[in-house]
Amino acid sequence: ATFFFQCSAAPIEWASPSAAAMEEIQECLKDPEKLKKTAWRYMQTESFKIWGGFFSFVFVIFMLFSSGDFSFLLTLSSIVSTFSFLMVALKIETGRTCKGVSLKMMECYIAIFFGRLCAIIPFEGYLPFDKSGDWFYQLCEFIGFCLACAIVYCCRIRHAHTYDPSTDTLNHLYLMLPALAVSLILHPNLNNFLPSDIAWAFALYLESVAVLCQLFMFMKEGQAQPHTSHFLAAQALAKLMSFIFWASSFSELSNPNHYIKSFVGNWVVAMQLVQLIVMGDFIYHYIRCIQKGIPVSQLLCSDNV
Repeated sequence: ATFFFQCSAAPIEWASPSAAAMEEIQECLKDPEKLKKTAWRYMQTESFKIWGGFFSFVFVIFMLFSSGDFSFLLTLSSIVSTFSFLMVALKIETGRTCKGVSLKMMECYIAIFFGRLCAIIPFEGYLPFDKSGDWFYQLCEFIGFCLACAIVYCCRIRHAHTYDPSTDTLNHLYLMLPALAVSLILHPNLNNFLPSDIAWAFALYLESVAVLCQLFMFMKEGQAQPHTSHFLAAQALAKLMSFIFWASSFSELSNPNHYIKSFVGNWVVAMQLVQLIVMGDFIYHYIRCIQKGIPVSQLLCSDNV
C-alpha cells in the first residue's frame, strides 16, 4: 500500500514531466552557456548543497580509512545514517522547533543504536573487515546514538512546546515488541555470545520498520518537512548499501547445522528489503521532486510529481 495521499490544498499545475526535462537537456547541450547556467541553478538548490557536501566528505573518509575492501560499504552505510541524524539535529537547533519530527521514530532509533553498539563494541563478528572496522565504524554508530538522544531530548524537553503528539500517533511499542520477539528466535551467531547476537538482530529488525512512525506522521500532517524528507532519503540510501553488503555475505549469518537458524541469513536480507519496499513510494516522490525542482515539502501532493 502506498503512504501518500492527495493534499487538501488545490493541486499546483506543473509542466509535463519527462518531455519538458528532455527538451531542456537537449537545449542545454546545444548551448554551453545555457548548460553552465542550468548547472549553476541546480547547484544552488538545498538538496544539491546537502548531498554535494556530504559526498565530498565521504570521499575524504574513503581515502583515509578504507583499505579498498568491499566491507567499507557497511561503514559507508553508517556514515550516511549518522549524517541524516546530524541534518535533523542541526535543523532543530537552528530553527528551535521539532515540527515534523517523529519522536517515536527517534526513540526507536535510540534502541536500534544501543542494540547495535552492544554487538560491535565488545565483539568483532559484525564489523567491516577493512581498517574502518578498527574504530571508525563504531564511532559513527556512537555519534548516531548521541544525535538520536539529543533529538529526543529536544522533542521532550528543550523544544517540547513545538512538538505535536497528536500527529505522531503510531505506537512504537507495536514495532519494538515484535522485533524483539523475532530476534529471540532468528538471530545470527557471529559473536558467539547470545545477548549480543540477539541485540544485533533486534536492532536490524526494528530499523526495518522504524520509519513507519515518520511516514504515518507525514500522512497526519498532510505535508512533509524538508529536513525529515532528506532524513528518510538518507536512511533509504544507507539501507540500500547495507542490503547490498549483507546480500553478498548472508551465508555467513546462517548456521547450516540448525534447522531454524539455517535461514537466518535469508531472513536478515529479507527484513532489509522490507524497509526499502516500505519506503519505495516515498523515495519515488522524493526523486521526482528533485528532478522537477519542486520543494520536497510538496512531495505528498501526488499531482505535483
